[in-house]
Amino acid sequence: MTGPTLQPPSEYFFERYPWNDRRVLFCMALLMACSDFLASPIIFFPFLFVIPVALMAWNCGLRTALWLGAILCLIRFCIQYYWGIPYTLPVAITNAILRLAILFFITFLCGRLSEQTQALRARVRTLEGLLPTCAYCKDIRDEEGEWQQMEEYVASRSAAQFTHGICPKCVAKHFSDVVSPDEKKDAGAKH
Repeated sequence: MTGPTLQPPSEYFFERYPWNDRRVLFCMALLMACSDFLASPIIFFPFLFVIPVALMAWNCGLRTALWLGAILCLIRFCIQYYWGIPYTLPVAITNAILRLAILFFITFLCGRLSEQTQALRARVRTLEGLLPTCAYCKDIRDEEGEWQQMEEYVASRSAAQFTHGICPKCVAKHFSDVVSPDEKKDAGAKH
């Protein structure tokens, strides 16, 4: 029985603290919304909303990121309303819906890419690194120091399945008294 494997630290900076903490990302989003408000009605930075939402989708899940994106779009609409919308209300609502749709699309892409990346990492991580192997019987020592047959070790950590047979070289070497001379010649010719 094997225990849970420890996740190695990520090589990507945006998957480590503070970029993977929901509270930090939410505070970052609110800080960007405040800077959007303080910049006046003429200058605004809605593209900055993509940063915390994309990080949230990558590190914390798609649903959380979609909620954050919706909240940020609502805050942006309220800021425009507070400053006095420079165009008609239907145009402002259309802009808000477009902003929300684009932000949701980017969030969805980041979330799906994160899921696929995690799945690929899990597949790669199953059998990587150095394997301590017995020079005689080829058993492998696991993380707890227990020795396991190579087939058992690999099968428990991957989707690989083993079948067994005897290669022609081993047939000729180990079963020479049972194998006919013609079969020995065929076995030797294959190598």
